[in-house]
Amino acid sequence: MKTLFYAFVIMLFLACSNERKSETTEVQKIDLSGLSFNSSLKLSSFAESVEIIPLETTSQSLIGEIRNIYYRNGRYYMLVTSGLSNARVLVFSEQGKFLCELDHIGQGKGEYVDMGTFALMPNSDLKVFGWNKVVTYDSVGHYLYESPMPYYARDVVAYPDGSYVMRHTTLAGKDNRVLCAFTEDDKKVSSFLELSSIEKTKLLYFLNWNTFSTHNGKHYFTYSHSEIIYSLDVDKANPAYYLDFGKYKVDYSKVESTDDMVAIDKKISNKEYVTLWGFQVCSDLLILGLGFDRKASLCFYSLKTGEFMNGIKIIDDMYLKDNTLNLRYTNLPHIVIDNYLYVPISPTVLINGYANCKRAMPSQEWNTFKQKHVSLMNLCESISEEDNPVLLRIKLKKVI
Repeated sequence: MKTLFYAFVIMLFLACSNERKSETTEVQKIDLSGLSFNSSLKLSSFAESVEIIPLETTSQSLIGEIRNIYYRNGRYYMLVTSGLSNARVLVFSEQGKFLCELDHIGQGKGEYVDMGTFALMPNSDLKVFGWNKVVTYDSVGHYLYESPMPYYARDVVAYPDGSYVMRHTTLAGKDNRVLCAFTEDDKKVSSFLELSSIEKTKLLYFLNWNTFSTHNGKHYFTYSHSEIIYSLDVDKANPAYYLDFGKYKVDYSKVESTDDMVAIDKKISNKEYVTLWGFQVCSDLLILGLGFDRKASLCFYSLKTGEFMNGIKIIDDMYLKDNTLNLRYTNLPHIVIDNYLYVPISPTVLINGYANCKRAMPSQEWNTFKQKHVSLMNLCESISEEDNPVLLRIKLKKVI
């Protein structure tokens, strides 16, 4: 009987140990020590095809920067800003026709003082996150209801059941938990992911394009100046990827927990370093937007092979050949939807590319090119520098 009892205890211990192991998340090291900040990327190295979507220009639909895009039922829902302020939601058709605007600045019912961000929910409702409240509208902007919100959201990710997690900036006192989970009707469920005081300061004050990425039903989280990408559940975050920048790793050894953004920036600027400005998880790829000494770089990293390629400029070798897009923080590609990379291009870039291409090609070759790319040519010949950005919808291919 004792033998059977001891055998039962051993089996129970092994079962518990296996359960604990299954809960452990293995962190994958992303070796980026070989990054180059003098290289370029050919468009064909990551693009299978490119669709050009001219975004209609009207007095209501003027765009400064496109910070985020959702796609649902043939419509693009865009968070647009002028610099970092005056956020609005603009809705366009698949072809780029302007449909409507969501911009209800005010202090009354159904209004908000300022839009931090918005989320397109699974039922197609729109939630706008502003100071001290979250306001919910239907898919065409009709007011539904609002709730008090003690946090100011900078980014939000929604789950299929309508619950959501926000990354917020109102982290007062000693509570260093940086994510909050809410139900569909805006009831707080939990706060989680506790960071050090230094990491909290970096999250609050250093800029980045996006903190969440979703692929195949899985959600991921990170923030600017972080070296870790977390896998996200509704109430917990586990480190999934560690970004190793080698000699370009930021040196925080002199930074103290009481330092503000200015002090941190001064202490880490004594040597060259790489920072993470944006990321996307896409199939077997990590797509990273990186900053280095006033340069911006787009990096494609294979999670299978560990190989990567990056460049501070993109050279068009598919359409307006030999034209170059110099990457900056303001135009760094950072939006992926269903394995398509969305890149806003200013009309000036398109107009100059067209002119350069026309000058460089012999007349017979130019005429053949025009016949092959009728839509592109018509757009280039009709667009003006005052028009909205043109949206490139790039179908990604296996790059590495």
